[in-house]
Amino acid sequence: MATRNEANDAWATRLANGLAATCVFALCATSSAALAQEELPPTVDEVPDDGFRARENTYETARGLGMGAGARASAVGTSAIAYNAANLPMARMYHAETFAGYFPTASTWNFGGSVVDSVSNKIAAGLSFHGVYGGGDRNYSGYDGRLALGMPLSRAIAVGVTGRYIRLNSRSENENGDRIGPSLKAFTIDASIRLTPTEGLHIALLGYNLIRTDSPIAPMQLGGSVSYAIGGVFTLAGDVLVDLTTFDSAEMIFGVGAEYLIAGQVPVRAGYRRDNGREINQITAAIGYVDQKIGIDAAIRQDIGNENRETQLVFSFRYHVQ
Repeated sequence: MATRNEANDAWATRLANGLAATCVFALCATSSAALAQEELPPTVDEVPDDGFRARENTYETARGLGMGAGARASAVGTSAIAYNAANLPMARMYHAETFAGYFPTASTWNFGGSVVDSVSNKIAAGLSFHGVYGGGDRNYSGYDGRLALGMPLSRAIAVGVTGRYIRLNSRSENENGDRIGPSLKAFTIDASIRLTPTEGLHIALLGYNLIRTDSPIAPMQLGGSVSYAIGGVFTLAGDVLVDLTTFDSAEMIFGVGAEYLIAGQVPVRAGYRRDNGREINQITAAIGYVDQKIGIDAAIRQDIGNENRETQLVFSFRYHVQ
């Protein structure tokens, strides 16, 4: 008769295989389907005649924002919930975080919290929830909740899946009082695979909103990320994503980011992000403080070179339960 430990190991193995199959199937099948399907005709409500496209409402952490488009392969802890669930088991931690973001030019706020636990079980888990009250390019209000699971298949390979429920309602109205502009009420899935071929080098394959929402608020994206860390002090990374659903053809989002840890307690970050579809260039920066019990971060992202320049700020406080 199998012992309890043997039964648990068998169950964990089956779940790991299931997670791996889910990631591979979702990434491959969704890519093929997205490229093959016909573009849905835009409506007045979704895409105004001036060609306006609402900016995607991704859940950004202070670290991720400060790294430009270069945070995904190296994201751990609460940042892994936002960008790469396969990295949840990469570091053993039990963290709780609260955060707030502000867009001064659009008078938009988002705020919420997240918890990640990669200590209690072989399957690391993370939960996040944030609310949005928007204006300008983000003139919608509502909430976004996520449950992320990550599982190591070996020391070099891990997989992750995130279930996401979004409910955002447009705050814009026409002359008849009807709501116009992007709105969304949907469940969707993110999936990722992380490879670590050698110490310090991480490679991630990523898929976001793999259940198609047909909304620029939550676009279907596929891509990859690479990061390299030197001595746990300096990290250099880059991301490339392809937006498959917002525009008439696929458009790229890409960039780089760097992080340096001063005296083991003060992380300083900087980055660059390019959104080809919206023709937006952005520079980013962040600074923080971390010790064995807490982490504090502040980050800024600034549009450069375009007419409607937007500024985004994110502040977070993190408590290290374990």
